[in-house]
Amino acid sequence: MDNDILQEFLAESRELLADAQGQLLRLEASPDDAGILGAIFRAFHTLKGGAGFLEAQNMVDWCHHLEDLLDKLRDHKLQADGGMIDAILRSTDVIERMLGEMGQGENPAPGPADLSALVQAYARGEQPATSAPEPRAAAAPASAPERTWAETRPLASGQSGVYVEKKTLAQNPAEDDLEAAFNRTLDELYGQGGAPGLEPTGAAARATPAPRPAAVPPVPNASTPQTAEDDLEAAFNRTLDELYGQGGAPGVARASAPVPATVPKPANKPSPPPAAEPQGREDTTIRVDSARLDQAMNQVGELVLLRNRLSAAVARLGQSDETLVRLARETDLTVNDLQGIVMRLRMQPCKRLFQSLTRVVRDASRNLGKKVCLEIEGEDVEIDKTVIDALSGPLIHLVRNALDHGLETPHDRQAAGKSEEGLLRVAAIHLGDKVQIRVIDDGRGMNPQKILQSALSKGIIAETEAARLSEREMLELIFLPGFSTKDQVSELSGRGVGMDVVRSAVQQLRGRVDIATRPNQGTTLTLELPLTLAVLPVLYFRLRRQTYALPVSTVDNLMEIDPSHVHSISGRLMIQIGAERIVPYIDLGLQLQGVPLHLGKDPCEGILTEHGLLVVSEAVGTEDSVVKPLDISAQTSWYQGATISGGGDVVLILDLQALTQAMRTGQAA
Repeated sequence: MDNDILQEFLAESRELLADAQGQLLRLEASPDDAGILGAIFRAFHTLKGGAGFLEAQNMVDWCHHLEDLLDKLRDHKLQADGGMIDAILRSTDVIERMLGEMGQGENPAPGPADLSALVQAYARGEQPATSAPEPRAAAAPASAPERTWAETRPLASGQSGVYVEKKTLAQNPAEDDLEAAFNRTLDELYGQGGAPGLEPTGAAARATPAPRPAAVPPVPNASTPQTAEDDLEAAFNRTLDELYGQGGAPGVARASAPVPATVPKPANKPSPPPAAEPQGREDTTIRVDSARLDQAMNQVGELVLLRNRLSAAVARLGQSDETLVRLARETDLTVNDLQGIVMRLRMQPCKRLFQSLTRVVRDASRNLGKKVCLEIEGEDVEIDKTVIDALSGPLIHLVRNALDHGLETPHDRQAAGKSEEGLLRVAAIHLGDKVQIRVIDDGRGMNPQKILQSALSKGIIAETEAARLSEREMLELIFLPGFSTKDQVSELSGRGVGMDVVRSAVQQLRGRVDIATRPNQGTTLTLELPLTLAVLPVLYFRLRRQTYALPVSTVDNLMEIDPSHVHSISGRLMIQIGAERIVPYIDLGLQLQGVPLHLGKDPCEGILTEHGLLVVSEAVGTEDSVVKPLDISAQTSWYQGATISGGGDVVLILDLQALTQAMRTGQAA
């Protein structure tokens, strides 16, 4: 099998499957929506066709059973309920597993037999014992069914009329179908219950006395179902021909198969005509291996470094050669444009990141017995593909964490004066060269003291360290490995893994995690990430004669340091910023070189960040950089990587969060 064909099939199939899962969740609220049912049916039909081409017979059979069920839902022979949608969603998980096996070069194994039997039972119209049946109208008695017989007779006005008579006849499914089609035609011609000779029902029956039907000539061998069916069909066809002309009757075609009457289509919701395919439309998209985009981005990164070196060299020459200066400026603009184009090639909407959350919330809320309303905002915000791929798992964990730990049960919410239904909002916000992803709930909030006590009881931190923690640092204890406030292990939480993985993934993407919480009002977890990972704007600073770099996204501002504002609190140096803010005083000379910078004696400048005030010798300036990984330093965890400055020097890029964490545990220099 051609590997290119297989990879293209896998990529398209996963997109189809993700879209089908989203449509299935919408179907729960609109079980009769023809557009949704049609989209789901087409997805499984396409998956079956592709699997057949690749000779994956088990996947073909699996999709075929789903296609049978969706076909009957689409034709309104059945109606979807919660149990049926659960079964279809579980079946999509099986298809996803099969795609993974095909991606590994294996022939997919058959799906679970019990789930296959459940889907087929639903397709047959059965209600399996595992699902709660939907309330249905009382069925008509099976014995002595009545059938309608009809003939045409001229009216006083000269027009033809249809006269009918009801008779008791042995039950025949084919005749049931024909009778249903006949009655629908009468309703189309005369309105609901308005056909002459029929007894009106409801209010019409009370208002207008029904005319007594004329006798119909006896039908020979009326007790024989097939003969009765033939006579009734003949009378039906004669009536249509007299009213509309030979073959001109609207509605059901004569040559078509009988229309089942078990679940008729709603009369007030006609199916819209299929949309016509636009003529002459060309496909404007192509599928490209992401590795090729990575190669293009890497080469643009190298071009950025060369641009920086060229600009620095021209600046050293001064204005002596105007032609060279102009050429350097034009090169700078061209490289910027090329960099922006290649970066946009890797951008994808956050909808791809959010598409699985609806099902996660649905399944978890049912498992926990909670009522939850999920709101998703900013699906059209674009972010680098690498970020989306890396954040899928961590974001799902944050959502589950909010459902399990944050939102209360309906009873507890009512006791707290809240509505039974909790609100969970996931939003993507574009902020300049960054994107924020927020997970917001209106639950109970976080208790810093409870978090601290849980960390102490599990031995995650020592009591001496706990005494120096601020409230914010207490909240950040949830990101430590092994931390959990749950005493019982469940499917969703209690194992002490998850939040540390979230922070680790965000840090690897050069982002940060922030927590904001208020008791009984809820919690907001914010992931702040760069739009792209290809180029990193940095601030260069000097420590004595050595140059370092710091991501610009971590810098609030630059400031002079007043020695009178530096204080020692509980053994830690702190500095007062403004009237009400006190932040840690971080001497990078001491931490990175082992020799402190002395205020008033050594040149000193302050860089204010979210982690505290960094004391350096001099802030030099900003520049776009390309990050190269480090694998030789014993202190690699303190640095994000290295870059090459415009002067051609190798510069280490500081990982401030890792350094401050090392300071708290006494591992820094």
